[in-house]
Amino acid sequence: MKMKKLLIHILTIAGLFFVFDRATGFVLKQLYSHSNATDEYKIGYANAETNEELLFVGSSRCLHHFVPSIFEEAYGMTCFNTADWGIKNIYYHYGLLGNILSRYTPKFIVFEIHPCDYLDTPYSGTERAGSLAPFCGMSNACDEMLKRSGKYWPYRLSTVYRYTGSLPALIFGPWGGMDRHLKGWKPLDGQLDTTGLKAEEFPFPIHQEKVKLLERFIQDCQDKGIKLCLMVSPMYICTEEDVFRVPRDLAQQHDIPFYDYFRDPQFMGHAELFHDYGHLNKEGAVIFSQKVCNDLKDFIKP
Repeated sequence: MKMKKLLIHILTIAGLFFVFDRATGFVLKQLYSHSNATDEYKIGYANAETNEELLFVGSSRCLHHFVPSIFEEAYGMTCFNTADWGIKNIYYHYGLLGNILSRYTPKFIVFEIHPCDYLDTPYSGTERAGSLAPFCGMSNACDEMLKRSGKYWPYRLSTVYRYTGSLPALIFGPWGGMDRHLKGWKPLDGQLDTTGLKAEEFPFPIHQEKVKLLERFIQDCQDKGIKLCLMVSPMYICTEEDVFRVPRDLAQQHDIPFYDYFRDPQFMGHAELFHDYGHLNKEGAVIFSQKVCNDLKDFIKP
């Protein structure tokens, strides 16, 4: 009899926990979808709402460098910059692609490659897939990346837990710093201070798991008939290493374009176009987008 009562108490508590978690999770989901904070807006819209024909994918350099309105005006098609900051890497990008493809098929994707997408760089492991938490269960690719991060089952168990990292942004979200009219682009003001600057080095080994995911990203796009190109944005000061050999080789193997602006003389060494050594400022991003827009004409044409 005592065991029966104990079991009833346990089941009651578990039921109350489930109801509370789902109800609170629903409220947090609504707050998340209305947030204008950079992470929450960019990640939420990119994963769950995009329907544009041309998408830009990547980390912070992509976020700050590609101005969708320039491409929309030139090509007469809808565009959105899905990129986000915080060293988003291939673990995040592959889950994002899965969520997008579970809803619709864009015509074109420009993937702005960063060394963290294929090298064993610091702070760029499977934990970056954690940003996909609010979309647990949305696609097989997303769930696979969350499983690799070790957080899949906690996110499945608790919908509240999916939003714990976003709580401050959810509270103050409507006053966040993203202008939705810019369609995912986040411009940077100010000019680079060149004092003591040195080229960033990448003395890190190739990460084979990342390379395989990058290849799967390419293959999934090709299987869906999406025209994909890989691209590297300019840097103010560049290492002499052949940093982008891996994505260049993959592009060649899969017969897709690879656009390399890493050492573009129009930008390299021009401090007036950079916010910091790796990110173009607003003026630089506009000039770069106009250049890329012109260079992609053959890629975009029917």
